[in-house]
Amino acid sequence: MEKLILKAEKRNIFGKKNKNLRKKGLIPAILYGKKIESYPLEIKAQDFHTIYKKSGDTNIIDLEFEEQGKKQVRNVLVQDVSYHFLNGQPIHIDFYEVEMDKLIKAHVPVNFFGESPAIAKGGILVKSMNEIEVEALPKDLPHEIPVDISKLIDFNQTIYIKDIKFPSEVKVLVDEETPIASISEPISEEELEKELGEAKTVEDVEVEGEAEKVDKEEEKKEESEEEEQQEEKKD
Repeated sequence: MEKLILKAEKRNIFGKKNKNLRKKGLIPAILYGKKIESYPLEIKAQDFHTIYKKSGDTNIIDLEFEEQGKKQVRNVLVQDVSYHFLNGQPIHIDFYEVEMDKLIKAHVPVNFFGESPAIAKGGILVKSMNEIEVEALPKDLPHEIPVDISKLIDFNQTIYIKDIKFPSEVKVLVDEETPIASISEPISEEELEKELGEAKTVEDVEVEGEAEKVDKEEEKKEESEEEEQQEEKKD
């Protein structure tokens, strides 16, 4: 497996001033773990995009930065990414340092592939799960879980957790009888029109209100970081 290295620098800007970092193409981030204190960082946006495409939320990243003049390399997972509501760009990243000899739980995305004969007949693919919770050592976490839908030949067929072959190092934390995907029979034009009509009656989400909500949550996170830094300086 390719080694994923992401370089970072210590961050000395907090709170609302983080907006200045983003204008420079940097993303504010925080590193934390069971055995370390939270550590503020800044990452080049382009570097993060490149690595995150390969790592997702389940592949280990070697996070490199300097602390008191000494090079630090930490094994981390991307724990959370906050995105701007309007442009979809990441505005804050949480990195979690893992212990390589300790089991961890993670939600691994499902990758549906193949061509289902039932879909070719007009059937509708119903995806019941987009991710599956598993437990494994950090190095054994799969990047994704492939699910071959070509096995769905007839209408009303279902693929269950028990039908998927997982690596022996991975423990599945979902009941084996849980459905992952199935094929439903074709829907008539009358039924489709009825469903579309009902969908149109649902109230539209107000973009401005949602954007304000996201901004407030991000502002709260940044203010919390700023308070932590002030407390550390007092100590």
